[in-house]
Amino acid sequence: MFYKSMYKEYSKQAEILRVHIKILKTQSVKATNFEKEKINYRISVLYPMYLDLLHTAQYLKRKGEVLTSGK
Repeated sequence: MFYKSMYKEYSKQAEILRVHIKILKTQSVKATNFEKEKINYRISVLYPMYLDLLHTAQYLKRKGEVLTSGK
């Protein structure tokens, strides 16, 4: 099923980004002010990407469920 495989791929990529953002937040705690600024900028770029992946995955999951329930 196309939607199910796409849902799994988007979920997987969202999880990878979530973990990476968590690592960056941990690094930010021990960083200097200049490094914190750079890390926070990276987080501010990655977080919307994470949300887009997550919301798209949820949409694909729902779409797949609707199509399979209609059969």
